[in-house]
Amino acid sequence: MPLHLGLILPNYGEGLEAERLAACAVAAEESGFDSGWVTDHLVVPDEHAPVYGSISEALVSLGFLAGRTQHLGLGVSALIVPARNPLVALKELTTLDFVSGGRVVTAVAAGWMEGEFETLGAPLEERGRLLDEWLDLTAAAFEQMPGRVRYQGELFSLDGWLAPGLVRRPELWVAGVSRATLRRARKTGVWHPVALPPDELRALADGFDGRIVLRISTYFGPEPKAGGDERGRHAIEGPPGWIAERLAEYVEAGCDGFVVNLGHEAPDLEERARRFGAEVAP
Repeated sequence: MPLHLGLILPNYGEGLEAERLAACAVAAEESGFDSGWVTDHLVVPDEHAPVYGSISEALVSLGFLAGRTQHLGLGVSALIVPARNPLVALKELTTLDFVSGGRVVTAVAAGWMEGEFETLGAPLEERGRLLDEWLDLTAAAFEQMPGRVRYQGELFSLDGWLAPGLVRRPELWVAGVSRATLRRARKTGVWHPVALPPDELRALADGFDGRIVLRISTYFGPEPKAGGDERGRHAIEGPPGWIAERLAEYVEAGCDGFVVNLGHEAPDLEERARRFGAEVAP
């Protein structure tokens, strides 16, 4: 199977503009990327506002992008399911499948920002259990749609009508870097780790037999150097050939693809997307 290549789109940060968001998605599509990804937060506390204070809601953003692109896969890296009503999140994803013509491929996560959960009145302590059960619910719903869907769990239940039917069963990845994440990823078959160096990824993935698609910040620069993303996590920075060599190391460590952040907030992201497609992807 060919490597999956996705691009982080600018739905957050100081560079957030609707037309720029759409233009970057179109550039990703034209440059050979398989998918475009938005980032998810809802209402963040003050200490996280410098990074996530200005952000467009993820699923609404994908609905907008579905109308501006033709074949690009559309995802969230990663959808914080426990921060929402989980049944509403399910309905929104199946609706996105409908309006996009079956292009939904999204990662899900339990979440980590305590202040955001507190503001939303969301169940912080039960977020892992809720996500586990939601993955079981979605599997049951996808099998039963369209029509009456029944599901009975420990935390919530469903007996109601879900239609229209799916165009293509939404592909669910599980994001994170913990053992609990890998356990959940075995349910869906795709693990979406974030910013791990190759040796750490290889060690954590030992025994996992599904696909691995890494999210990693990747910056063009004149010389190779140790890089860090906006939150200080591992990143790749250097000339295109050197970047390709580093990504090849991840493939040797077990990666089946990448969702790259090429500097979502900086100007000229469209140009960098085209450069990545021309000079790194081959």
